[in-house]
Amino acid sequence: MNVLLCVACGRRLAGPVRRLDGMPVRPGPDDPGPDDPGPSGADGPRHGPASVPRGTYAVDPLPFGAPFVPYAGDDYDGIVPGGPWLSDERGFLLADGPRGTYVLHPLDVPDLAPHPDPVRSAGCCGATPYRGPNRLCPCGAEAAVESSECTGDWETRLLPDAVRLEAAP
Repeated sequence: MNVLLCVACGRRLAGPVRRLDGMPVRPGPDDPGPDDPGPSGADGPRHGPASVPRGTYAVDPLPFGAPFVPYAGDDYDGIVPGGPWLSDERGFLLADGPRGTYVLHPLDVPDLAPHPDPVRSAGCCGATPYRGPNRLCPCGAEAAVESSECTGDWETRLLPDAVRLEAAP
């Protein structure tokens, strides 16, 4: 079991949590998993299925999130390491954000605050992971990217440069 601490202030952000052997297979929208209540109705937020079970974390070796860079190949199929594809005036875009993000269940990272720039989290039903770090440690350090949008995975990714991993006491 491990804990994840903010490198800026030393505060525990998550844990104790158990590391998974790898990134789990992404659940489908109709498979919220045994410990996930799934999307809420009109009286609460809507989100996709959880990427990892509560009490666990995975380390994603692939780039995740912003910045996004143009895809140069001819065989783009919409399957993008690090999350869903994007497009803009440059064409199809791939995630080129940090590698080695710590992927946790959002309920295992309760003390993070929304970024003061609302654009970082703007989505129709929750936070989007497309505009860089959108969650802060209580000390104010940018610590994570939350994804809680209705169309994507439900997860919080702690940034490898913002946290340090230690064995749980």
